[in-house]
Amino acid sequence: MRPLRHVTREKCLLEVTVRTIQARFLLRPSVALNEIILGVLGRAQRLHGVEIVAFCFLSGHFHMLVLVNDAKQLSS
Repeated sequence: MRPLRHVTREKCLLEVTVRTIQARFLLRPSVALNEIILGVLGRAQRLHGVEIVAFCFLSGHFHMLVLVNDAKQLSS
């Protein structure tokens, strides 16, 4: 596990990039996958209070711009 990052101020805009396991194309576009992604992002916002500003999902990774209050909120 990586150490918590330092977030300099409240409501800090951060870019998050996550890669699939072994860079496999596990996120191939489909209607079903789009519904799952939207559900997971909505649940994360509701449970952890993060504000997702933008996101881009590709077959092997994704990017998100999120507004967070602190590093703990980001890690959760």
